[in-house]
Amino acid sequence: MYRPLDTAASAMQVRLHARNIFAFLVGAGFIYLAYMIFFKSGDGFPEIDVDLNNVVSYAVLAAEMGGFAVRKIHEENGRHSLYWLSQCMNKWNSISVLNTAQKGLTDEGKAELLTKADLVSNFLILDVLQRFPRLNIVTEEKDTSVSESDAAPYRTDTYSMWLSIRDVLAQIPSRRLTLSEVQVYVDPLDATQEYTEGLTEYVTVMTCVVVGDEPVFGAIYRPFSNETVVGVQGWGVMSSSSGKKLSLVDLKDTVKKIVVSRSHAGSVEKLARESFGDEYEVEPAGGSGYKTLRLLNGTAELYIHQTAIKKWDTCAGDAILRALGGAMLDLEGLPLR
Repeated sequence: MYRPLDTAASAMQVRLHARNIFAFLVGAGFIYLAYMIFFKSGDGFPEIDVDLNNVVSYAVLAAEMGGFAVRKIHEENGRHSLYWLSQCMNKWNSISVLNTAQKGLTDEGKAELLTKADLVSNFLILDVLQRFPRLNIVTEEKDTSVSESDAAPYRTDTYSMWLSIRDVLAQIPSRRLTLSEVQVYVDPLDATQEYTEGLTEYVTVMTCVVVGDEPVFGAIYRPFSNETVVGVQGWGVMSSSSGKKLSLVDLKDTVKKIVVSRSHAGSVEKLARESFGDEYEVEPAGGSGYKTLRLLNGTAELYIHQTAIKKWDTCAGDAILRALGGAMLDLEGLPLR
């Protein structure tokens, strides 16, 4: 039936009650408050404060979790049973001859190798560190094809692993930080080339905490000797094997050796000999983490690297050296950034 326009409008009128008005105003108030807190500041989210000791504890635990997987994969497959990543299915295929996947080329044009251990270690490390929401994590491995089912056989009990390092972690000082200024650099398997060759003494897993642009904490874990070395700026360096702080080795007691890269030597060996003559012996060695530890224990005096290198390779070692009053320097003599 046809109704005049004014009659239809009258039938559709909405009556506003005081309760409805109050609910609307409260809702609008919450929306405005959320806008002021989350978006007006320009950051999108409020700042989160964290304790350096907590971040460091998880960084050490993450390195050891990753290292456990690196060691277990090596032990279960033997020296000559490595893995390559199927290009089609992004899944693992085991083979019984020496072979790996190539993930790309270095800046010098050499092949960069990738093993199952790299990716499983990376997965487990990120799993630990992601317990901090919005933590900025920078890792060497970008491949995300590993799933929980792939990594599960290589997990170890988190609590028992924490118990093994709690005495070291308990001594690390507390310091409040804003999470947005913190970055964690991860190298889930340093010395992959040597790992594929069975030269496990060079293999390390490293995590590093950077505040602003300064490395303030580093952890280097040697999975095949089960030793973790940690360093915090302003506090010092400690090894899990002794449970005590390390002191600087007297220069007169240091072996006159220069350690250089095995796989990226470039012209660094020639540079070392031209700069220092026959006073020093030049020793090729694998892994940036391993070579840093050689400086700490006094079995080498200098570590020289001339070709391109990434921050996840140097960050942990740099932080540890800084904790002892040293630093990694570029070829101009300036601290690394």
